Amino acid sequence: MLSDLWPGLDLRHLAAFSAVARTRSFARAAETLGYTQPAVSQQIRALEKIVGQRLFDRSSGRAEATLTEAGAVLAAHVDALTARLAVARQDLRDLQRGEAGTIRVGAFQSALARILPHVLKRYRAERPAVQVEAIESNDDAPLLEQLKRGALDFAFVLLPLDSDTLSHRELVQDEFLLVSKTGEGLPGRIRSVADLGEYPLIVHRSCRSAAALVSYLEARTGTLNIVFRSDDNAAVKEMVRAGLGVALLPELWTQLGGNEGLELTPLTGVVPSRTIVLAWRKDRLLTPAQEAFVNVT
Repeated sequence: MLSDLWPGLDLRHLAAFSAVARTRSFARAAETLGYTQPAVSQQIRALEKIVGQRLFDRSSGRAEATLTEAGAVLAAHVDALTARLAVARQDLRDLQRGEAGTIRVGAFQSALARILPHVLKRYRAERPAVQVEAIESNDDAPLLEQLKRGALDFAFVLLPLDSDTLSHRELVQDEFLLVSKTGEGLPGRIRSVADLGEYPLIVHRSCRSAAALVSYLEARTGTLNIVFRSDDNAAVKEMVRAGLGVALLPELWTQLGGNEGLELTPLTGVVPSRTIVLAWRKDRLLTPAQEAFVNVT
């Protein structure tokens, strides 16, 4: 009758069983494992009690320990299990050394397209076995929320941040540009904030940096003439091409392409740039793989 003692199975039982089956000797198995022979015999007896069947033929006169039919069946499973455990052991060692595992990185669209690829190229050269999973968002606010609750390891986001809970590394100062329809006759250079108050404006709807920019302009020019809001970069540019207004876009957005028929006027020194950073939770101890990711940004 099969035993119901399987929950008591111990890896030491399997190690002793595998050694005896391989060497066909309790004495040689003990030498291999660094145990005494009585200790090996005790492990085998315990295993036989657990499985409810004899695993080795101990008939008198036999020079070797021979597997019974039940022992041969178990040996096939133990060999497979031992191989899987060896792989698990190596995987955990690789993870500890930062040579394996998965890193979850969040990024808003322009950072995903213009920053992350260069970071990944450098990171893959150092940690080829580590998988990087990218999570995209139109705005960095959802990324910050996911970062704070531990759903992300890192996020490409914008300053300002909650410095009490997040650490960060500054990456890029992303200047704003005035995007207008080609041939509209706008000046090649905007000299002051007051100049921007004269135009019908098209801005992003939910981006934190767009909200901060609008607040900055309103504080200095009064009420702005905002004619359209959208988080769709292509829609914003099409509105500009249609002559409905001018857009205030970060330079990184304009580097995504689709600028045909548009004039790009720098606003450097006129409005503050936005600062893109790599952020992570301050209270989390970074693994070697995560530290390496920070170091290549």
